[in-house]
Amino acid sequence: MDKSMEKINIVKLLIYLLVFIVVVFFMILFVIVPNVKDYRASKSVHKTAFVHKMRVENVLSERKKEFSNLNSENRRAITSFVHKFSEDNFISYAGKFFKKVSFIEIAKKAYKKEFVEYELKVSTSLKSPTNFYKFLDGLNRYENIIQADFPILMESNSSKITATFTIKVYDINSTK
Repeated sequence: MDKSMEKINIVKLLIYLLVFIVVVFFMILFVIVPNVKDYRASKSVHKTAFVHKMRVENVLSERKKEFSNLNSENRRAITSFVHKFSEDNFISYAGKFFKKVSFIEIAKKAYKKEFVEYELKVSTSLKSPTNFYKFLDGLNRYENIIQADFPILMESNSSKITATFTIKVYDINSTK
């Protein structure tokens, strides 16, 4: 017969069991419960941050779409800044419409810090005013951003018309 069960002191066993339960209870109370509170606070912070992140991502995707649309709509204007303005190229372009073209640079100034504005006085000689209007219409498709300004002075002689007007050429500010 096995007598090992008779030697067990039940009082000692209950005391050890009670101490074990108290230690486990204090560990639960002082270690796990505060971490659960921190976890819940961190979870709510994470949830609000996630909502803000999703809103920002939605705004970013809308801005990307808008940028893509603007980029495709204004492709010609954007690519026209790649080309550096050349008076020789412009004289050859204007030569398609006019007999004689000459330039005088009036001013060169910063325009809204990102661009440089060249102001040039153009003197031309032409046969008919329709060539002048074709020239103005062709400026929209020219390789640079050019604006013809008023006043446009036209004087007619017997065989030719002389025109004097100013143009503004916008170029990217390379000193910025």
